Amino acid sequence: MSKHTVLAFFDECSPQTTANTQRMWSFGRTPLVKNTEKIRANTFGIFAVNGNSIVTFQERSKQEDIREVLKEFRRANPNKRLVIVLDNFSSHHAILVREYAAENGIRFAYLPPYSPDLNPIEQVWRAIKREVAATFIAGREHMMATITEAFKKLVAKRSYWEKWVVKFLSPKYASKLLRE
Repeated sequence: MSKHTVLAFFDECSPQTTANTQRMWSFGRTPLVKNTEKIRANTFGIFAVNGNSIVTFQERSKQEDIREVLKEFRRANPNKRLVIVLDNFSSHHAILVREYAAENGIRFAYLPPYSPDLNPIEQVWRAIKREVAATFIAGREHMMATITEAFKKLVAKRSYWEKWVVKFLSPKYASKLLRE
């Protein structure tokens, strides 16, 4: 992997206000104020190890939406070769998505089926869902702002990708990424 290649992890999730992911110890009654309105945000993220990460929101997860996310990632990382690790969701394999990737210097590395634990962005989503669960979400715009802020903060942490790089890349490339 050269300095002109960006390694990234792609996935989508749909955080919502009705999820019960907030857990805490309590020796009394700790008030937790929540908005009981069901608000969700179909969120797409590309978590770049050595490039510019993006988080965006789409109404659906169809091939046209995936292509738009890839276009945004391409704009955030111009003149770079992009290698994206992703799961086997059907829209990720769609012809429209593969054609766009081939035309724009994007290579895909698909994970084996049923292996979300191999994609570091899954841990980012888990942390974002905890953040949403602990926050009073006033509306959809507030939800998207909360997710965006948490995403930017979390992807700046090397701890989400270091072990993956050491385990799955050759020692030469792993050490190069770890030095950057």
